[in-house]
Amino acid sequence: MKKILLFALLGAVFSAAMADRPAIQTPSSGKIDRIYMYSPQMRDSVTVDVWLPEEYAGSPERRWPVLYMHDGQNLYDAATTWNRQSWEIDSVVSSLASRREIDVPIIVGVHSVADKRVGELMPQKAFKAHPELLDSMSAYFGGLEVCGDAYADFVVNTLRPEIDRRYRTLSDPDHTLVMGSSMGGLMSVYMLCEYPEVFGGAGCLSTHWIGRVEDAAKGDYRFAQAIYDYLEARLPRDRSHRLYFDRGTETIDAYYGYCDDRVIALVQALGFTRPDRLETYVDQGAAHEENAWRKRVSRPLRFLLPVRERPAD
Repeated sequence: MKKILLFALLGAVFSAAMADRPAIQTPSSGKIDRIYMYSPQMRDSVTVDVWLPEEYAGSPERRWPVLYMHDGQNLYDAATTWNRQSWEIDSVVSSLASRREIDVPIIVGVHSVADKRVGELMPQKAFKAHPELLDSMSAYFGGLEVCGDAYADFVVNTLRPEIDRRYRTLSDPDHTLVMGSSMGGLMSVYMLCEYPEVFGGAGCLSTHWIGRVEDAAKGDYRFAQAIYDYLEARLPRDRSHRLYFDRGTETIDAYYGYCDDRVIALVQALGFTRPDRLETYVDQGAAHEENAWRKRVSRPLRFLLPVRERPAD
């Protein structure tokens, strides 16, 4: 069982480790620009796939919200992924846009690599007082370098300025959002806490609150408690940010309920009120996989990208 669950947690990123230059994804709508960018924070090159809506080229005066997403290699094209599943987020966004249900974004997909992913997406400061938990996680995954702060710094201070330079973006917090699943869910809420002046909202799908699955199976939630304590201390209190949390009920997601419910109660107590500042969802029968996230990603998209009056240029 441990091997199956570990494979599920890491499997979403195996395709990125198969080549230095991952396959170019083919969107069903819009256009994808591939960027290879050196990260001085992580001392490595990072692959980024930027999706532009169909209307982008024909609207030279229009500016666009930006949605930063983790595990960018799994967002657009199932033909290029390890498990032949993807979020198909370009199709979902285009469908919502055709019904005028969202303010259509530019989507910036930051690729991850299997043997580095867990360390890069770790909410590093949450474990400052609990290094033993990171040691346990490192052993669980066969060794990892925890560099979540460097990853977040790269996205905010290296990648984001380049995206704003290349594309016609709306760069205020209300229109700068971050979203991911599993460890990407953890990193999304972490980046909201670390950079509240940058990100106005975070979408956290199947958030991996629990650390080692075997610990959660025994009722050991020390990893989750460290994250809870960090969020209690660092979540913004200005009532202007938005949070979306969801989970399934099968495979790894079956272990998330207790932690997810605690965090939801916490953010409500800190002023994230429904329906404007908080939305949650439990997807009964859903597993920890891209097909499940594809089927429900319209929910966080509607919540984080409501159609509203645009700011003046």
